[in-house]
Amino acid sequence: MTTTFVRPRWFAGLVRPKWFLGAVFAACVMLIAAQQPAHAASWGAPQTVNSWNVISGRWTANNELETYTPDCVWYDGGTLMIKTYSAGGGVYYSGRVESKALYGYGTYSFTANMPNGQGLLPAVWAAYLNPWLPEFDAAEIVGSRPNTVYQTFHDTSNAQTQWAVNNSAGWTNSFHVYAFSWWPDHIDFWVDGAFQGTKWYTTAPGVGMHFIVNTAVGGDWPGNPDSSTWATADGARYLKVSAITYTPYYP
Repeated sequence: MTTTFVRPRWFAGLVRPKWFLGAVFAACVMLIAAQQPAHAASWGAPQTVNSWNVISGRWTANNELETYTPDCVWYDGGTLMIKTYSAGGGVYYSGRVESKALYGYGTYSFTANMPNGQGLLPAVWAAYLNPWLPEFDAAEIVGSRPNTVYQTFHDTSNAQTQWAVNNSAGWTNSFHVYAFSWWPDHIDFWVDGAFQGTKWYTTAPGVGMHFIVNTAVGGDWPGNPDSSTWATADGARYLKVSAITYTPYYP
């Protein structure tokens, strides 16, 4: 499984070293890339997340149109597959899974191949669920805008902090690593190992996160699908996640 290692947040604040410290600096970079970041003794072993509650039923949040069904969720080898398609007459089927376990501080990493398509909103993310918030979105892609991936933090009042990461080659239909690291006082967001931003935030005691993977259809943000959405060889779109990994951090 692929694990995204997170550089310590103090790393980004370092002043550029003098020339005579270049060798030391290079060695530090190699060390950071090779193992867990600062406080390595407080990191646990990476865990593969593959125990899911598979959601079934019509979903109406955000004016979405999909009906989730277990028939749209399966594993192809080690890859989690989420199928989304139109059954006609305004009926759309898709898949959604939520981890059975709650997870705490640490790095949440998804190696995902997202679909494009008008009216689709594939996502890999995490939320408390009971109650719903807070929510940390490792990646959401509006299907009609495949060159932008969004990473979003939602607090308990649903106030949001969001980063939009652009890629002229597009994010969809190829695998990328989307991750965040949840620390006791902040959350760091990453795409393909590149740091995107920090949200300073402290959750209430006892809060944990469920890993979530799904593709929504329609709704307030992506808009409704049209005939172009299903113009594929088999009339369906697929979200594929080849690695879902949790690396715990113990403060």
